[in-house]
Amino acid sequence: MAVTEHPSTSMSMPPAKKLILDGDNSVVSYVDKTLLRFPADDLENENTVTRWTGSVLGRESSLHQIAPYIGKMKSSIAGTLVSEFTRKSQTIYDPFCGSGTVALEAWTAGRNVIANDLSPYAATLTRAKLFPYLSLDRAIGDVNTFGEQVRCLAPKIDLRKIPSWVRSFFHPETLREVVAWAQILRSKRSYFLLSCLLGILHHQRPGFLSYPSSHTVPYLRDKNFPPHLHPELYEYRNVQERLEKKVRRALRRVPNLDPDIKRECYMRDASTLLPPEKIEAIITSPPYMRQLDYGRDNRLRLWFLGTPNWRSLDEHVSPSEKQFYDLCRSCFRLWQNVLTRDGLCILVLGDTYSYLYGMPLYDAVAQVAKAEVGGYSVLCKYTEPIPNARRVRRGYRGSLNETVLVLCKKAG
Repeated sequence: MAVTEHPSTSMSMPPAKKLILDGDNSVVSYVDKTLLRFPADDLENENTVTRWTGSVLGRESSLHQIAPYIGKMKSSIAGTLVSEFTRKSQTIYDPFCGSGTVALEAWTAGRNVIANDLSPYAATLTRAKLFPYLSLDRAIGDVNTFGEQVRCLAPKIDLRKIPSWVRSFFHPETLREVVAWAQILRSKRSYFLLSCLLGILHHQRPGFLSYPSSHTVPYLRDKNFPPHLHPELYEYRNVQERLEKKVRRALRRVPNLDPDIKRECYMRDASTLLPPEKIEAIITSPPYMRQLDYGRDNRLRLWFLGTPNWRSLDEHVSPSEKQFYDLCRSCFRLWQNVLTRDGLCILVLGDTYSYLYGMPLYDAVAQVAKAEVGGYSVLCKYTEPIPNARRVRRGYRGSLNETVLVLCKKAG
C-alpha cells in the first residue's frame, strides 16, 4: 500500500562542509569530486559535522517529535546528508524509513521523496510527516469532528475482547475512548492525528493516556508509582483534550513546506519493492542484526494499529545477522535497477561487529556491495560516537558509534 501525493518553498540548509573519507583502497581526505553530480566547492569548507552535534530538540521541526521511535536517525544528520549529497528536485528513496526522519528532511530541502517501511508504526509516522496539516485550524476542526464520532462509538467498545496486557495500561473508560479514536482515525486514513494519538499513548506524565509507564518502550511503572500513593495517575483521562494539545505541539514549529513536491510512502518488503522511477540517492539506516526489536518495543502502539502479533513482525523488521546480509544482497541488486548513473547509496550503520565476516558491520556491508553483488564502489565513510543522551535506554551500550557509509553505483 502506498500513500502518494504529487501535490516552504524548501527551508535552505547551511553550506555543505568537509567529510572524513575512506576510499576503496586507502584513506583520503576529500571525496572524488568527479563522481558527484553537484558543485563540489561546498565540500571544501571545514567542520562538516558541526551541524549535527549537540541536541536538536529545540531546533528541529516539531513534526520530528510527533511520536517516539527507538533507534531513529538524528534529524541533523539526515538533513546534512540530504544537503551534502543531493540537490533540489532530485529524488531520494529511504527503503527503511523508520519514523520518517530522512523523508521529512528531504521534503523540507526541496527533494522528491519515496519512503518505505514494513512496520505499520513506521509507515504511519512517515505518512504523518509527509502529509501533515498545513493549517492548525483545520487540524483542530477534524479533532472536533472525529470527537463526535468517538462519543458515539466508545460506549459500544467491549473491553472483554481486548487482551489483558493491553487493558493493564489504561483506565477502562480511557481505553474505550482510545480504541474508538484509533478505529476512526485508521478508517479515515488520518495518519497525522493517528500519529499524535500514538505519541501520547503511554508515559507517566499528565498529558499522556496510560497508567504510569515508560515512554518509548511500554512497561508499567507501578512500582515507582504505586496506586495507593499516586491515585491521581490511575484516574480516567480525557483523550480528546490531550489529543488536541498534542496536535498543537506537533504543529508549533513546522518549516515552509512545498505541497507540490512529490511524496510517496509504501509499506512493503524493501527487498522486493521497486520504486516507480529512477532515483538519485538512497539515504537510509537499515535494521541491523537484532540491535533493536522494533516490534517488541512498539507492541502497544502496533496493537492499536491492528497488528497484534508483534513477534511475527520482528522476524522481518529486526533480522538476525544472516537475514540481514541476505536482505543487503537482495536490496543492492534491486537498487541497481533504480539508481541513476553514479547514483549514491548512503547507509547509516551502527558499530556492530560482524561475526560472519570477521570485521565491523560497515566494512562487511561494503564488501557485500562491492565484491558479492558488484557494481558499487565506496565513495566515503564517516564515524562518530553516539552520546548517551541520545539513547532511548540510557546506559544501554548497544552501538557506541554510527558510521555513514556512502556507496556509488558504478557506471556501465
